[in-house]
Amino acid sequence: HDPPHLHPRRADPRLRRRSIDRAMRCATHLATSTSGRTHARGESDRARTPSSGSWAKVTRPRRAMVSPAHEDARRRTRVGSKRNVDLPVLSPDTLRRDLYEHRTLWNTSVRGVVLCNGARGVDDCEYWLSYMPMRNRAEVIRLMLAYANVPYAFEVVGYERWNEVKPAMNFGKTPALVDVDGGGTDLTHETAMTRYLADKLNLGGSDSFQKARVDELFSQYWHTIRNNGLTHAGELYSAKALKDASAEDVENCGRFQETHRVNSLSVAKRSLQALRVFEEIFETNGTPYLVGDAPTYVDFALFDALFDLGEEDAAPDFAERFRLPRCGEFANRVAGIPTIDAYLRSPTRIPRYERPEYAYVPGRLSPEP
Repeated sequence: HDPPHLHPRRADPRLRRRSIDRAMRCATHLATSTSGRTHARGESDRARTPSSGSWAKVTRPRRAMVSPAHEDARRRTRVGSKRNVDLPVLSPDTLRRDLYEHRTLWNTSVRGVVLCNGARGVDDCEYWLSYMPMRNRAEVIRLMLAYANVPYAFEVVGYERWNEVKPAMNFGKTPALVDVDGGGTDLTHETAMTRYLADKLNLGGSDSFQKARVDELFSQYWHTIRNNGLTHAGELYSAKALKDASAEDVENCGRFQETHRVNSLSVAKRSLQALRVFEEIFETNGTPYLVGDAPTYVDFALFDALFDLGEEDAAPDFAERFRLPRCGEFANRVAGIPTIDAYLRSPTRIPRYERPEYAYVPGRLSPEP
């Protein structure tokens, strides 16, 4: 051993005692600090470093396995963290009658929760989706949840009640997935919500290439059929314009791939180009869905547009009339999936509406009460 004079801490008992006290304080801090807590499921392994505020990789202990009963109890506890569990549970049939009685979206004043996919109470709900009483920006999300048959709550916020909710929403936006992490964090913007749920529900592709391909096709859909997210009926795509499309539009619309971004095409021709992109993909792939043999979120996005186009007051014969046989087969295939068929027929589905009044109107599998 080295002589004591080379180790002053060892030689001086007072210094050694101070060192032990300091170590004890550090251990106590780590035991009580939130920075040392165990992660909940799905939480990132990253933590903010106090000094720089940047993200740094840290090693965390893995959460111990818990029984399903304990997991359910934990979920029920966190449901109330930001979800308004005190809202009345609405009967889907009563809600539908109320919407038709108020005639337009602008007159709606309802505020309550519709339980979906077999949920018997708010405690059963894996997700909490908040939106106004319309399909629009939440419909692809609801199709995904229907396909996966996941119990969720649909919080309906009438337009006249929107100001009660808007200030608390991220960016003042709706729809929103409320309390997605069990800690009061909401997620808004439909593209972010769609991709988040795709990851959770395994609807984003089976490998890295499929995921990228699905994302690519969803981006194409978003920039054309969804009019860059601005509207469902705009300058780049409109079911109403397709309803009035002429034989010349169908014959001479050209290919999207050969058309410049700035052009003088009619909305009908642009709409036909947008759909024919996906018709060509089906022809090239030879698969039942856009990417592989199983549906992904881009399939539900395209299906939503085609189902709307196929309404009796739009273009129910679109597959033959617009030379889109594969899109027609695809739409029938998705509509025939048992969980999707059940949702399309369910009273939990909000009625469609007509622009510009946003007046509720009956549609396929969605009759007026």
